[in-house]
Amino acid sequence: MVACALLLALFAATSWRASLTKCATIDEPGYLVSAWIMTHDDDFRLDCENPPPWKYFVAVGTRQDALPIDPRSRGWAQLLRQFDYEEVYASNVLYRTPGVNPDALIRAGRARMLVLGVALGVVIGWFARRLGGPVAAVVAVAAFGLDPNFLAHAMRIKNDVAAALALLLLSAGIWLLGERGTVWRWLVVSLFLGLAVTVKMSGILGIAILAAALLVRSLINQPWPIGRWLAKTRRQRLAAGMGMFLGSLLCAWIFIWASYGFRYNLSRDPAVQFDLRHTLEQSAYEDFFARTSGGTQQLQYLDYDRDVRNWRPPVGVRLILWAMNHRLLPASYLNGLLITYGMSAGRLTFLCGQFSVTGWWYYFPLAMLFKTPLTTLVGLALAALVVVSRGLRTGAVKMWPVIATAITPVLYMLAAMHTHVNIGLRHVLPVYPYLFIFMGVAAAIAWRQMPRITAAAIVLLIVGLAAETYAAYPDFIPFFNVAAGGARGGLGLLGDSNIDMGQDLPALAAWQRQNPDRQLYLLYWGTADPRHYDIHYINMYQSTAPRDQITPSGMPKVVAISAAVLSNYKARQADPLLFNAVLGQQPIAVLGGSIYLFALP
Repeated sequence: MVACALLLALFAATSWRASLTKCATIDEPGYLVSAWIMTHDDDFRLDCENPPPWKYFVAVGTRQDALPIDPRSRGWAQLLRQFDYEEVYASNVLYRTPGVNPDALIRAGRARMLVLGVALGVVIGWFARRLGGPVAAVVAVAAFGLDPNFLAHAMRIKNDVAAALALLLLSAGIWLLGERGTVWRWLVVSLFLGLAVTVKMSGILGIAILAAALLVRSLINQPWPIGRWLAKTRRQRLAAGMGMFLGSLLCAWIFIWASYGFRYNLSRDPAVQFDLRHTLEQSAYEDFFARTSGGTQQLQYLDYDRDVRNWRPPVGVRLILWAMNHRLLPASYLNGLLITYGMSAGRLTFLCGQFSVTGWWYYFPLAMLFKTPLTTLVGLALAALVVVSRGLRTGAVKMWPVIATAITPVLYMLAAMHTHVNIGLRHVLPVYPYLFIFMGVAAAIAWRQMPRITAAAIVLLIVGLAAETYAAYPDFIPFFNVAAGGARGGLGLLGDSNIDMGQDLPALAAWQRQNPDRQLYLLYWGTADPRHYDIHYINMYQSTAPRDQITPSGMPKVVAISAAVLSNYKARQADPLLFNAVLGQQPIAVLGGSIYLFALP
């Protein structure tokens, strides 16, 4: 317990100090402002794709007047008509409202999110200890606490790590329920299922995970103690499992309603409703775009208006609209499902020099191979060798604990490999805790049979992992392992949030202070305002930064380009002269692994 506590303290301190060098990432302003509005104004129009429970945690204890919201503004009403206006609105509120301190608000939100990250480490340690003992707990927590991907995302105001925590808690509850069914254990599983489906829309997969786990437990030829009753036959176990599943489903449904205050409407005013035309038009566009793109052969869809008019919504969209008509779930939750469903049809993505709209089934396995520390990959390979050669042979691996633990990562990974949205390793972070637990259990098995060799191997792996991770400090978002070439090598392998989330404006501001004799041109991808960091620039076409306030001069020209833009096919198509010029030269500097500086003629 002492070792795990020290490792988690190191994790929290490292993640926090690294975050102090970074500005808000591209989605943090939207999530922070959404959390504020949901908590203080009881309004659910902003960021429907991410339900409220974790946002309540982000805003708990905050003052309402620290972030004033003007309900009379044009942007406030526009949120009802255009969901993709959210980032612009949130950036305006956070960075362009007099009296607002965006850095302080972001830091406060990140501090709360870091609590959830540490809680995930605690559950990983508990899970591993329950399966393999103290050695398993220490190894699993070390693998988590020194992982650069969790160091990068644990403190972000985003629900990726919270989703991993919710699913791991659900797995733990399923495991205990399968050992012995009690009312309290069933209630715990129902609570965690409710958390899973309301922390992130992908958490709806928790329903399938619970169904599969209870079905497998029913089919295992082993009596199932349920209260004072012993389900001996398969039929009895199936009946009990079905009853538990339906009861948990009902509890999760109630949990969703409770998250929105048992109210269908978006706000206290029942007249406030979404205009779904834009959402449905966007869904139609994404659907046609994915089906007709042919990879990158036709990235401009020419018959947009005609096909939107003739579009027949697929079954999933029709079911959501039917649920809206019958008010089966809150309006904001159903609208979030509709947006998520539409955007899941496809999204332009980059992998190893290739572009695609519908992605590749092997995208996430390769992303994990590139962005998981090399030391962790070696540890996983050794763990697999130990479990196969010693664990299975000696009977150290029990059937139900393995099944209960493995169902979630297997189903989640299969779903991720099937999706057409391939934009970041963060989407499969819920798989990693199970890999860490697997390493811990394997280490415990080896420890019991060859303690000295195992101890030496554990020390070497932990030291190697620490060295690889801290070599990247504080730039954990663009982390790629040594074999992938680090962040510079990763630019040719993956794009989007794998390498850049608009987090390095403070580094750009420091560079400009050190180079006052350069004229800065900016092609930025993010929602933070460069002017807030006293960056003076000339905005370039496609930059998401606000309009610049300076004019060109005779000083030498330097262009700062976000890494996500460098690996974006549409950006290259829109300005081929610029990209042909910069991609043919070495950058002057790379700031934080995410902003590349090039000389301009």
